[in-house]
This record gives sequence, structure tokens and C-alpha cells, in this order.
Amino acid sequence: MSFALLVSIGSWGMPLSAMPLMINTEEYPPFNYSDEQGKIVGSATLLLRSALSQADIDAHFRVLPWARAYTEARLSAHHCVYSTTRTPERETLFRWVGPLVVNEWAAFSLAGRELNIPTLTALSNWRVGSFREDAVGDYVESQGVNVFRAPSERENIARLKAGLLDVIVTGKATGEFMAEEKGIALEHLFTFAYAPLYLACHPSVSEELLARLQIQLDALRTKTEGNQS
Repeated sequence: MSFALLVSIGSWGMPLSAMPLMINTEEYPPFNYSDEQGKIVGSATLLLRSALSQADIDAHFRVLPWARAYTEARLSAHHCVYSTTRTPERETLFRWVGPLVVNEWAAFSLAGRELNIPTLTALSNWRVGSFREDAVGDYVESQGVNVFRAPSERENIARLKAGLLDVIVTGKATGEFMAEEKGIALEHLFTFAYAPLYLACHPSVSEELLARLQIQLDALRTKTEGNQS
């Protein structure tokens, strides 16, 4: 059996085109997260679910730790992952649909510490936290800052509260959402980038399917922006 045929057949002997997309995500509120009933919700999720429905594409959603969600989409046929930052290093690894939302990258400390840290370069003398396979942490490391990696964003914030970190770098909305959830007061030190977030799919996912999804996503975003104007 040829490699091309192996790639085109799912684990139950079905053609991949006939199987629902496996869409991985993580706990990254307010864009994608599980509510109290265990349903995957959030602004990026709502937009993506609506676009999939309009495009008549079946999909199965699940929440995983980010490193696993990302790695499975990179290595496993017919898998996707969101909300994913589209970086030059990742560009050729996936097929992309989006953007879904825009993420504001920011640095935080615990409120009351009154740290004087105005820029990324000033972080070098502090204990800075992010989490595994996170594009925000990757970018900060590329600027010469040593970054301690937690398994998840919630663990990252817990380390900050416990005094194991001085600063965390993360999406501003996500950091504020999770801190409020845990009753932790943060101080926003500075914002250093704005990054669109996408659905990233394994190259085995057909271009035709993703083109249909992109058309519906663009239409929904245009409608939403029109309602807000």
C-alpha cells in the first residue's frame, strides 16, 4: 500500500475526507475554554463552530494541555488546533484558517509589588514565566530573556502567586481572566505585541475543505464587524 493511500485512510478504514475533523484546543479563556458544564466555549470557539456549521463540516472538539494539543495537530492526520499564533517557524507545518481573534501579548506581575519593568529588555534580571509550546514565551526567549515553562497557563499563574516567578508573559485577556477566576490581583506592566490567532491544521486536511471554512469565517467576521460599526 502506498504512503499516499495510508495518509488518506483514517484509523477505522474510512477516507479522511469522510471523517469529522479532530479539533484540539486548550484552556485559554476568553478565547477557548471549558465552562462549568464541560462545554468548550469562548469567543474563538463560537466563531469557529459557527463557520464549521455554515460550511457543513463535521468536527469533534476536545480540550488538551497545549503542548499535546499542538503536537497532535502537527503530527496526526486530520487534526487541527486553535487558537494558534501563526509564526514563521510554524508556517509550513500547518494549513491555516483565520484569523479567529487577536491576542494582545503582555507582561504582568502581582499587584502591589510595584516592579519598574517598562520593556522586554528589562525582563532579563527577573524570573519570567510562560508555558510549553507557547508563542508568547517563544518570542520573549528570542529577545534574550530566560523563560521558565509551566505545563499550562493556570500553573504559570499559580507559580506567580506562590512567589516562584516575578513576571508572567501571556495574552492580556487570558491573564486577566484566569487571575480573576482565582482571586489573584495582577498588575499589567506593559504590552509588547498584537498577534492574530488561527486554526492550524495538519497538511492532510484538504485545501478544498479549509477554503470552504475560510469563506464562511470571513463572512461571519464581516457580519460581526458590520454590526459593531
